[in-house]
This record gives sequence, structure tokens and C-alpha cells, in this order.
Amino acid sequence: MERMWMVRGDGGTLYDAFRERGVVAVGWNQLAAHAKAGVGRKQLIDLYLAAEPQAKHGTVVSGASQVWRFVNDIRDGDWVITYSPPNRLYSIGRIAGPATHHADWAEQGMSLARDVQWGAQELPRDRLGTGTKNSLGSTLTLFEVPRVAAAEVLAALQGHPAPTADDEAAEIVADPLADIDSQAVERIKDRVKELDWDDMQQLVAGVLPRYHGRF
Repeated sequence: MERMWMVRGDGGTLYDAFRERGVVAVGWNQLAAHAKAGVGRKQLIDLYLAAEPQAKHGTVVSGASQVWRFVNDIRDGDWVITYSPPNRLYSIGRIAGPATHHADWAEQGMSLARDVQWGAQELPRDRLGTGTKNSLGSTLTLFEVPRVAAAEVLAALQGHPAPTADDEAAEIVADPLADIDSQAVERIKDRVKELDWDDMQQLVAGVLPRYHGRF
């Protein structure tokens, strides 16, 4: 199957903008004007350092590498997925064009964009297995979705069962502490959604006394 890429701008806050404009996009304004097909990773690293000489080496390499992948590694026809944390919904589509620079979108963190044909149907997170949720949980702006997780996403979108990614040792290179608060919130949401009525009553009974008298 074709590859699938997760692109989540600004922690997922650009979800609606992506769908409305028919794009996925990344920021890195200091690189966007130079990020054209065929640009080298080393060239992007050098440009990043020239623009922000005080930036940490890891930040520079990570940012330049993600821009390089967005421009060169993602291909027309590849699947793309993005996520809305408030609504717990995924949107899935197909890449439909090369990366282009949009200086007028820079303030929104969308200075480098690619056209996408988004599907009309959105996919609730709760329809996916734990392994696939974890595979999609990285807070990196851009990464390739493991194939088993991608297969489950596409099957779930069609209402069909599929092998889950629970047993797949999918590794996404990232700082394990990066955006740990956001990751923890999503895991907590997942666990709460799984509670039955009796467990939910116990949870509420345990939480409310902590707030008694604060309002």
C-alpha cells in the first residue's frame, strides 16, 4: 500500500484550516522560501543555522529534516492524516501537489503547504485500537505512519475490521519528553472513554471531593 503521513500543524489547531483550504502545511518560516523539490537536507540545516545561530543543534536538525521530508519524501498520491485533539477526530486524504511557499500564511504556521484531496468522512479516534492510537500519538509535526497502523486507519474509515498495531513495535524517532503534557491528556481521554458506568461513578466520586469548596 502507499505510504501514509501524519501532518499536525501547531499541535492540531490547524485541523479546520487544513480541511477548509484543501492542504496540509508546516511552518519553519526561515526555511519555507528555500524549500523546493530537490533541496538538500544539509542545505536546509545550514539555512536554519544562518537564520537562528543560537538554536540548539537537535532543534535545527529535527526542523530541517521534517521540512526536507515534507518537500522531497512525501509523494503525490501518498495518504495523509491529521488530527483534531478537541474533537478527537482524524481526517484522511491524498497528497495532490508539490510543496509551495505561502508567505501570506506564515503567521498561521502554514508557510509551506501541499494540496490535499480530503475525504468527506472523518474518523473518530475511539474506533482505533490502542496500538494504532499510540502510533499516531507522537506530537512531531510530521512523521510516516507505520504500515500496520495505516492499514487499520483505512479499514476503520470503511467500517471494516483490520489487524491492529497493538503488537507492532513501531518506533518514531522523537524526544520521549517532548509535549508530554499533550500526550498524557490524550491517553487520559482514551482511558476515560473506556470506563463503564460504575467505573465512571467511582471516578467522579473520587474527583469531586478534591474540588469541594473551591467554587
